Amino acid sequence: TQSRSSAASDVYKRQAFNILNFLGLKPVNVSSLHQKEDYYDQLINHFDPQDIRKFRQRYYVVDDFYNPKLQRVFLYICGEGECTGIRNQFTLQLAQRLEAKVVALEHRYYGVSQPFGEANLSLENLRYLTAEQALEDLASFLQFVKTTKEFNVNEKSRWITIGGSYPGALSAWFRYKYPHLTVGALGSSAVVNPIVDFTAFDEQIKLSARKSGQWCFDAIKELNSRVESTLFNDSKGAKALREQFGAHGLTNTEFLWFFSDIFVELIQYGARRELCNALKDQSHDVRLEWLSKNYQRVIRPQDYGTYFLANETYDHERNGRQWMYQQCSQFGWMQTAPIDDRTSMRSKLVNLDFYRRVCKLAYGEGIWPNIEEFNYQFGATRLEVTKLILTNGDEDPWKWAGVRSSRSKGIYAYEIVCDDCAHCVDLSTPKETEDKRLTQTRVRIAYRLWLSLIHISEPTRQAEISYAVFCLKKKK
Repeated sequence: TQSRSSAASDVYKRQAFNILNFLGLKPVNVSSLHQKEDYYDQLINHFDPQDIRKFRQRYYVVDDFYNPKLQRVFLYICGEGECTGIRNQFTLQLAQRLEAKVVALEHRYYGVSQPFGEANLSLENLRYLTAEQALEDLASFLQFVKTTKEFNVNEKSRWITIGGSYPGALSAWFRYKYPHLTVGALGSSAVVNPIVDFTAFDEQIKLSARKSGQWCFDAIKELNSRVESTLFNDSKGAKALREQFGAHGLTNTEFLWFFSDIFVELIQYGARRELCNALKDQSHDVRLEWLSKNYQRVIRPQDYGTYFLANETYDHERNGRQWMYQQCSQFGWMQTAPIDDRTSMRSKLVNLDFYRRVCKLAYGEGIWPNIEEFNYQFGATRLEVTKLILTNGDEDPWKWAGVRSSRSKGIYAYEIVCDDCAHCVDLSTPKETEDKRLTQTRVRIAYRLWLSLIHISEPTRQAEISYAVFCLKKKK
């Protein structure tokens, strides 16, 4: 028995070594994958047994790395936008190393997965757009894959959910609600904690900008202040601003909301150094010119106009109305200026009263989130689950809606501290030039997922974790 145990340990150590070196793989050529696109007949309403209406929900499958003997499946969760396939490099590299099948399900009401077809996105039609319905979609789809022969997946298959941002929260909530359906989960920048008055968001923008220097935050703050003054005191200048940024349909306060989000989105998605370098030692006009040429990379001005959010017309590339509805009806995350003016770069006109007005004009009376009820149901930052990996980038303002430390034995929380390590940074394409701390976190993720997928006892699992830590220290 002892010799068999020793042999098994040697096998695990060899596998651990492979996991620790998986980043040596070349990027997966997505265009060469045999990626299947198909549709699943999904219930519109999972919570009324008398309602049997269904819609066509799009999904994708990548089998290129799948080993049927191992029966490993990654369920990649798509979120608040059209899902055009499985393209996330880190997920694909994990699948390649761990010999897993990857399936992805498009979120209801986004892309072509429309419960009411190409009918309009009226308030009546949006009522089934909830996190609860989305989680039931995932559970139903998972069972469909298990019981459909063509997938070559059986009842003993071992599933991992993967998602980033809102899908990261869905990944965590799915593990919380359906622990028997998966063996583990990864939630990158998982926003598991709905917050209505989200002042901590802008406070982090200040902290992130100050990594380049106090002057960077001061420049951002000054730009917002001068733009606000122009909008309300200089009609000619306000007209020129709208033309410069292609924001003709926005009210003054809507423009301030849009303008502050240019900085937010650039920092949020890892371009803090680029932004700050572009602003450094430049005049106000030069700074505005740079922003006007670069904001299209991250946002569209029409998504900030109530005229656009209230438009019920369906378009498969459109997601602003749906996502704002989810914020107004369930999640909040209304980004407002902190009380302390020294930590605020946003206009104080973009406050809760402003967001209430946006929700009312876009969706009608009474649409406002009850986060207490939602967090009571899903646990917020007090999730009690096992084999859940939660990651956050140090510069990401969304981390304040997530779990930043391992508060229980079953949750492994990692904060990645490096320059431009922001929203869902660990799901980005691995690069040889990336910060070692990011690489080490990816390795820890891969190793934790591998431990969830294999069949070993808990004492052996702890021994293998110790071995992995030893290998990581040697790699430093």
